[in-house]
Amino acid sequence: MRVVALIFLAVAVGGAASPPKEFDSDPASLIAAIYKTYTDIAPGEDGMPGLSGIYSKRLQALVDKDAKETQAGMFGRIDWDVFVDGQDWQLAELKIEPVAQDAATAQIRATFKSFGEPKNILYDLVREDGHWRIDEIQATLPPRWIMSKILKDDPAAFPGAPPAATPKP
Repeated sequence: MRVVALIFLAVAVGGAASPPKEFDSDPASLIAAIYKTYTDIAPGEDGMPGLSGIYSKRLQALVDKDAKETQAGMFGRIDWDVFVDGQDWQLAELKIEPVAQDAATAQIRATFKSFGEPKNILYDLVREDGHWRIDEIQATLPPRWIMSKILKDDPAAFPGAPPAATPKP
């Protein structure tokens, strides 16, 4: 679990640095470059997957706010790796497919299996300052989640989840 927190923190804090230009000139290439870092390193090996500078200004602000509000040594609102939708990974059958794109926005779907379990992650991207940046990440298979809503403590962060039990007076 410590590894996942470090991965998320490294990706979150690295918001100021930019990935290499060839990776963020196309939305599908950016998502492919992120996953390449996961296939290049096995869980438990030295090194950390992920790229820095990949979030939109809006999403980076939410990540930064979460990091600021999290006590040292504790987990923030997201305690798993959003790119693999889990604590650890063993990626197989990775497919990255464009869903939609115009000049300013794009949607990319990453499907894969991790430890044999199917995963389906949907990325909404925006074009900022001439580069593609991730503006939203959501898991579309149960248990579903939406990253920005989790970071905002929005009750709709986990679509399809049963409502929280209301305490009886």
